[in-house]
Amino acid sequence: MKQTERNTTLLIAGLLGWLSVMLITRVRATFELAELVYYAGFGLFLLGFVLINTLTYVLDNKRLATGYMAVQVSGFFLVFITCQTTDGLILLVIFAGQLPFFATQRQAMATLLAINGVCFLLYHLLWQKGLSPSLIAIALNLAFQCFALAVAHIAVKESKARLALEQANAELMSTRSLLEQTSRQSERLQLSRDLHDICGHQLTALLLNLEFLSQTVPPDKQQQVKETKAIARDLLQQIRSVVKENKQTASLNLNAAIDSLFEHLPQVNANFESRLAKPLHSNHHAEVLLRICQEAVSNALRYGSEKTITIALQQQDHQLTMRIANPYSGTTQVSPGGSGLANMQERAAQLHGHVTISTRDKIWTVTVTLPYQEKHYD
Repeated sequence: MKQTERNTTLLIAGLLGWLSVMLITRVRATFELAELVYYAGFGLFLLGFVLINTLTYVLDNKRLATGYMAVQVSGFFLVFITCQTTDGLILLVIFAGQLPFFATQRQAMATLLAINGVCFLLYHLLWQKGLSPSLIAIALNLAFQCFALAVAHIAVKESKARLALEQANAELMSTRSLLEQTSRQSERLQLSRDLHDICGHQLTALLLNLEFLSQTVPPDKQQQVKETKAIARDLLQQIRSVVKENKQTASLNLNAAIDSLFEHLPQVNANFESRLAKPLHSNHHAEVLLRICQEAVSNALRYGSEKTITIALQQQDHQLTMRIANPYSGTTQVSPGGSGLANMQERAAQLHGHVTISTRDKIWTVTVTLPYQEKHYD
């Protein structure tokens, strides 16, 4: 199961269960070196359990996880054969609590049924226990194993749901940051247009009237008319300067929007190799890059071997480039034709850009390139 947090309680409970089984069981087999095999079995089970619950990369490497689970099963059978009691089956309860992290519910049930089937044959045929006692012993322990399996399955689903909720909240907050900037930009542009259309036109008409008036008033009134014209002309110039400044500064800070995305994903370590030197003047370009970034982060959380993401934003030669990279184990098959990657391609194509995917050196890299000129898109 990918990107599911381990349950510390499960680790502690497993260690306590392992210790309890070792204390209550006894070596009953009479063959030579039975005691050595007994303790070797406990050692193998503990080794597999500790490794699978402490190594950070095991959850994303199915082959390695299967190997460690097989080590636990081997250790269990060594213990079960030597102690010759159903007390050893308690180890399978610990084993069952780990299965949902690496297998589907159907696979987990099939695994438990197969192991318990072998235990039934050993208990009934090899040790010549009665059919009814054998069935009762195996069925009772299988019930406890299924309970542990169900509880762990619920924990896995809850962890995945929490991760999805955190991701959705992070995307919402980053989108809100961009929308707030867009709203402020729209308000400033609207105010600029109003100033230009209303005050600018009225002042222009006033200057024309003053120019006409200057030709009709007596000479002793000319100075007052000139001063009034100068005030009106200066006011018009100031309004035009304000309108021009608002248009020039009406831009979107994509860096801040992406920062907001990772602020609400505390379990993700984001590293920025480079950032945009200045805000963007295009709402559409900023939104497309943010949406592609959100989709790439979603893929990284779903398929990445580590929760570490490296981001690089660059603007050069009339082009915007965004590169998002994260470690990738290579064991999980990611379809190049998946809906997430298709959405990235479609968004980039809207602005005549393109998206490339690379998995070189076990690093999953998404590179977005968009044509962009430094102009005002209002």
